[in-house]
Amino acid sequence: MVFQEHKVAICPTAHTDKLIFDGPYRFTRNPMYLGMAAMLLGVAVFVGTLPFVLAAVIYLVILNGVFVPFEEQKLESTFGSDYVEYKTRVRRWF
Repeated sequence: MVFQEHKVAICPTAHTDKLIFDGPYRFTRNPMYLGMAAMLLGVAVFVGTLPFVLAAVIYLVILNGVFVPFEEQKLESTFGSDYVEYKTRVRRWF
């Protein structure tokens, strides 16, 4: 796992002292959230019921509106122009 290789905490509120640019972070700034969303959508398609689809959509809306902006603001205040440049190169989702 990329976090273990770089010795970075997984918890979004933990202190961050290193940016990761390799592995899945070359393609998306949020690979862990994207993977969770893909799993939820996969279960929704497999089960085929509206509540599962709604759960996946609500999860994505909350991530995009609350968690990701919090994390991005934290990273930008910590790493400044390095993170801003990374944001211009790599998309938020895919």
